Amino acid sequence: MHRPFHHLLFWILVFILLNGLFGSKWQSFVDAFYFTSMLFPVAIGTAYFFNNYLFPKYLSEKKYLSFAVYSFYALIVSVALSQAVITGAFVLLTNLNWQLLDPLVKDVIQLQFVIYLIVLLFGFIQVYQTNQKSKEEIMTLAEQAKANLQETITVRANRQNHQIRLSEIDYIESLSDYVKIWNGKEPILTREKISHLEEKLPNSFIRCHRSFLINANKIDSLAYDQVIINGQEIPVGRKYKERLNALKANI
Repeated sequence: MHRPFHHLLFWILVFILLNGLFGSKWQSFVDAFYFTSMLFPVAIGTAYFFNNYLFPKYLSEKKYLSFAVYSFYALIVSVALSQAVITGAFVLLTNLNWQLLDPLVKDVIQLQFVIYLIVLLFGFIQVYQTNQKSKEEIMTLAEQAKANLQETITVRANRQNHQIRLSEIDYIESLSDYVKIWNGKEPILTREKISHLEEKLPNSFIRCHRSFLINANKIDSLAYDQVIINGQEIPVGRKYKERLNALKANI
C-alpha cells in the first residue's frame, strides 16, 4: 500500500472487523470499541515493523538468521504489549472482574494469532500492490525503450500528417495556441500541445523551459540560463535547471 488513503481504508476496515468480532462475543460493542482502540496500536505497530522493516531489510536480503532473531524479539514485544492491553481492559472495562473478559481476550496466544493474521493480510496486500507497481514500471520502461528506438514522429500540420525525422529536429517551441517545430529549414506549425509531443518523443528530447523542448543531441553549448542550438539562444526555466545541469555534466 503506497498511498496514504489505501492505508487508512485498510485500517478502518480492520478496526470495524475487530470491533464486530469482540462486540458479538461480549454483547457490548461499546466495550469492544474501547478494547479494539487499545489493541489497535499494537496491531498497527507490529504490521509496519514486520512489513516495512524486517521483510525488506532482512528477509529480502536473504539474511534469514537475523530475520528469525528479530522476528522472535518482535513477537516477545508484541505479546508483552498485548498482555498490557488485556490488563488495561481488565482494569478499565470489567471493574477488575476477570470473568467478564472474553476467553479470546484472556488467551494471549489467540490474541497474537489475530494480530499476526492482520500482519500477514497487510503484508499480502503490500506485496500485491508492489507487484502491480513493478508491472506498471516495466510497461513504462518498455514504452520508453520503444520511443527511444523511433526515428520519426508524425504531427498534424496544414490538415495533413507530416513525418519528421527526429535527427532533423533542433527544438520545439510553444507559442500560445500552436507549436513550432524547428528543423533547421522551414519550421513546421502544428496545433499539438508541447506536453503531448514530449510524451511521444524519446529521452533525448528534454524540456528546458515551459515553452521549449530541445533535442539534446543538437546542443552546441549549455550555460546556466540558456542553451545554444544551431546558433539560437533558448532560455532555461528555473524548474528545469537541475536537469539541464545534470545533462551539462555529461556533455
